[in-house]
Amino acid sequence: MELKINIKQELWESIEKNYENESYSSAILDAIHQLTETIRNKTGLEGDGSSLVGQAFGSDSPKIQLNKMQTESEKNVQKGMGELLRGVYTAIRNPRSHDKHIDNKSEADAIILFLDYLLKVIDNSKVQFEIESFLGRVFDKYYVCTDEYSKLLADEIPKRQRLNIAIEVVLRRKNETVDIHGLKSFMFSLLERLEENEIKQLYVVISEELKYTSEYEDLYTILHILPSEYWNLINKAIKIRVENILFQDVKSGTIDAKTGKCKEGALGTWMQMDLISRFANINDWTGMIIDKMKSGNEGEIAYVERYFWGDICIANRDEITFYLEWYIRDGLEEKDPIIIEKLMEEIKFDEDHPWWEEFEEELKEHPGIQHVELPF
Repeated sequence: MELKINIKQELWESIEKNYENESYSSAILDAIHQLTETIRNKTGLEGDGSSLVGQAFGSDSPKIQLNKMQTESEKNVQKGMGELLRGVYTAIRNPRSHDKHIDNKSEADAIILFLDYLLKVIDNSKVQFEIESFLGRVFDKYYVCTDEYSKLLADEIPKRQRLNIAIEVVLRRKNETVDIHGLKSFMFSLLERLEENEIKQLYVVISEELKYTSEYEDLYTILHILPSEYWNLINKAIKIRVENILFQDVKSGTIDAKTGKCKEGALGTWMQMDLISRFANINDWTGMIIDKMKSGNEGEIAYVERYFWGDICIANRDEITFYLEWYIRDGLEEKDPIIIEKLMEEIKFDEDHPWWEEFEEELKEHPGIQHVELPF
């Protein structure tokens, strides 16, 4: 019998090297490792050996369910499979892991064929967590857009499946029925549960999604559903390109006085509140925003005031650029009521705001601008 053609291709690939080298005991351990990884990947569990089997196949609602578990016979099958798998670890794996053990080809073939049978049974089983079923809940048109619901949903995902779910959401984000705000809430909750290396892997996928596109839907969905704090994980060349797309979009931005809606610049309005502060060319962004504020065009001014004034102030808080410094200083000296009001709103509740010191001399002429204690 040729083992290679009688077992699953994936199993053969995991044992091939040691089996062909006649290291039969090592090939058996390779096969059991494949069994372990299959159970882990199917359930999202992180355990090992008998403990892993107990978590995967035990309880009245097992993570891996072999049948409907309604009749006594079906329950016995579920229980028996768990016992068989425990036996694999205690009677087959552990002796070969802890002591010197030499198997011949015949013994290896028999054990590996048995393990192949177990793998096929597991492959045909139902699991408590199914990716497709879960994604149906994420893209549900009745998604409840609250932090509580999003956190509860994210908590249901087995640890090993979290990255897979995050990637699938990014790839399927342009779903016609989805509430984009619900998707944002879910992704924010899910990213809080990802490991650092998993977030980096996710942003490799995101970089590829952004690499060539300039399509509105491709861009705005990414901008809206992902936290700005990870922006710098995007591939640098791709990030620079996307920032330029956003710059040109915002530069053209204006609001229709009659409808109150964007005539141009809609893409930029999907950016997260503090995203601009992550951009490399903050001087250019600040200069462009100030130019729009001083343009005299009501539509451009309204666009900046509604969507970007707060962002620019956040980006310039600790190290104010020349353009914004000049705009505010000139406004204070000219006693411009609009600029005075804007400055007051930015600093009055923040006693430690650096602009108190930056504009100290000018503020002496404006005693109405004072720190206000919050009532809580």
